[in-house]
Amino acid sequence: MPKSQRPSAVEANDVAEVVQADATPLDGEEFLAANRASRERLRAEAAEKAERKSDKQSARDRVPGKVPSATTGTKARNAIIVLGALVVILAASTAYFAYGMVQADRRAEASGPSAADRSQVMDLARTYASSLATYDPADYGDLDRRIREVSTPDFAKTYITSSQDARRGNADARGTSRAESKDAGLQTMTDTKAVVLVTLDQTVTSPEVNSQVPDGIPYQSRVKVTLEKRDGRWLLSDFDTV
Repeated sequence: MPKSQRPSAVEANDVAEVVQADATPLDGEEFLAANRASRERLRAEAAEKAERKSDKQSARDRVPGKVPSATTGTKARNAIIVLGALVVILAASTAYFAYGMVQADRRAEASGPSAADRSQVMDLARTYASSLATYDPADYGDLDRRIREVSTPDFAKTYITSSQDARRGNADARGTSRAESKDAGLQTMTDTKAVVLVTLDQTVTSPEVNSQVPDGIPYQSRVKVTLEKRDGRWLLSDFDTV
């Protein structure tokens, strides 16, 4: 998917590791820069780990008297590598990100929106983020319909257009994503615009690697959701990983 949907594939036990070293409470640009730097490092480590596991699996398949299928082996290996670009564990720990959400909530409270208004935009941000991160490669039309229903026209057009390369890259792996969001923190809010930090939990599955990771590959990310109020309704106008 677009820049918010570029994870890496590893087995379920591996993706449970969350790096907490140097997880000091940062705010603003330092907080975002630390996450981005850690994400790049973990993407490279996860891709290397996935390739090593694929090599080991290929070695186990080469038993006496058995002629392995080159096509099957290559497809499985390619699927793991492609999913390696779909799922990555971000470095920020839950506690680390929670600090950022608390600080965001405090800033929002000082700006004046009512508790009901704050609750509404946070609920919408969680719902919209989960909807965008849930997709089936057999029916991207359904994803596009959902995007248009909750987004400004400009964002919907940009998001759908920019996702085409990622969709083509997912054609062979057939990675399917299911997502949910349990937590959100309001960063800023005015009468017509709100910025919300959201936790996003995805599970990516693929028929090419189901035998190795039958429960799917978990992916935890943190996203910044921007909403704009149009004709009395809050619509999605930006979506980015932090």
